[in-house]
Amino acid sequence: RLVEFCPALQVHRLVERLVPEVGMLSRHPYGNYVVQNLFQHGTDDQRRRMVGGLAKEVRFLGSESCGCAVVTAALMYAPDADRQTLAKSLLREPGLLVFMACTRHGHTAVLQVLQLLVGAERKEANRRLQSEAGALSVSRYGRIIVDQLDASEAQLLCLASRGGA
Repeated sequence: RLVEFCPALQVHRLVERLVPEVGMLSRHPYGNYVVQNLFQHGTDDQRRRMVGGLAKEVRFLGSESCGCAVVTAALMYAPDADRQTLAKSLLREPGLLVFMACTRHGHTAVLQVLQLLVGAERKEANRRLQSEAGALSVSRYGRIIVDQLDASEAQLLCLASRGGA
């Protein structure tokens, strides 16, 4: 909470020492809260550098609860270009989106990914998740993703029918 309430000059050195350790801190049961707070209240430059660290370890972070919470924070608060980069990194990892979609913190990251991706990448993410809809439906959090996919598909059908009329 220091970053949130103290002047930037006062905490700058501390934050600069934490940024290179973002991967390790993201996996820690308490450190992940520090990283989430840095994403919320850090500078754009700090967020950008933290996303770079996360992107290198996205497979490991996406497969554990603490890491998923940090990935979600990054997808919500990082600069737009960095959010896109991280979303694409998640998509490049086979099976990761489906795994994350079934977890408490991961499903919110997947919802963010679906909002961030566009074009062919969004279609690919939708395809991967739809192909595992049966497995996702077994999980409380996976059902949220399936419902979102169904709602998106219904919206597309509605738009297509309006355009064709």
